[in-house]
Amino acid sequence: MTITAPPAPANAALSPFETGPGTPAGRYLRSFWQPIRLSTDLPAGTATPIKVMGERFTLYRGTGGKAHVTQPGCPHRRTMLSLGNVEGDSLRCMFHGWRFGEDGRCEEAPGQGPTLLKRQRVRVYPTHETYGVIFAYFGEGEPPRFHDIAGFSKKHGRDMTSALVRDTGTYKRGCNYYINVENALDLAHVAYTHKLSSDPSITEVGFDPGVIRVRDVTVERMDFGIRAVEVEHESDPVISTVMLPNAMHLLVPQRDGWLEQVAWRVPVDDESHYSIQITAMHTDEAGKERFEAYQARKADLIAKYPSTDECATAILRGEKTLFDFADHPDLVNIEDHVAQMGMQWIDEPGKENLAQSDKAVLQLRRMFVSRLGDFVAGTPVGDSDW
Repeated sequence: MTITAPPAPANAALSPFETGPGTPAGRYLRSFWQPIRLSTDLPAGTATPIKVMGERFTLYRGTGGKAHVTQPGCPHRRTMLSLGNVEGDSLRCMFHGWRFGEDGRCEEAPGQGPTLLKRQRVRVYPTHETYGVIFAYFGEGEPPRFHDIAGFSKKHGRDMTSALVRDTGTYKRGCNYYINVENALDLAHVAYTHKLSSDPSITEVGFDPGVIRVRDVTVERMDFGIRAVEVEHESDPVISTVMLPNAMHLLVPQRDGWLEQVAWRVPVDDESHYSIQITAMHTDEAGKERFEAYQARKADLIAKYPSTDECATAILRGEKTLFDFADHPDLVNIEDHVAQMGMQWIDEPGKENLAQSDKAVLQLRRMFVSRLGDFVAGTPVGDSDW
């Protein structure tokens, strides 16, 4: 299929890569809900520091179960609030005991007068928790309507709510988030990057071996992003969609059925990011039993190795190879770690040679910068099918 590329963006200075405070892409990403932690990783009554898009925050869960996000430090002496104690839905600083409520107001400041309570507060950010994931909104004004994940899956996928297996996951990767965003549309990489993890004679889980072929793709421009669909007449095609600015939806065959996934690539800073994904496996009862049996052994397999980030770093240093991690449950991620962490920055003009198989990547770059330009010019982020 011939694709007519949209015109190159007029403002070449706009970039998706830099997302710190005040940057165009940073302001753009902050205008959407962003996942920040798996629900299971934040027990009730605990607090933890987080870093998102170059900014530090405090994340805590009240004793009643509600998740909260505040500024990182106490306004008194700037001590990290994540070191404090959770009391109900409030958080008390461990330095001098100032306590702040879920609305940010200072509720108690031992030894201080009532005037201080009226004028001291911390900034708080809206949160939303669903599908086992905690989301936060870091933008200005009221947050947008939350994503209709179930509705999107029913319309564009296989209905995640009906899948026999549902799971959540996360990983951290040492490269710019946008490299991983684009990777979702680079279907040509699968045949080579994931050749090992797709070989059932070597690995226990992974992609169906049938995906290890380079096929042509059609590219569809949606109101919410770009979709790449493999041209395949013999079976259902692999379909991958990027929902601007940094979410993705994937449909790909596995050995026990079809994997459907919604994921977000969220910057920690401009040199690293984390991914949080909601995954459904469309399989039968036998496939579900095999999945659960493997999950029961997964922790022991993972315990044999350092983090996936460290595994990839060892490979990039030439100390290990992918074959050294052939039984790692997250081998697919390690393969992507190596490929993406081994790249240099991809915003340097003239350093790449994009080809026919990169047409979806090119479409995404131009749409991202075009939407970013609209946002900078004052066009609000509107609701969409996503």
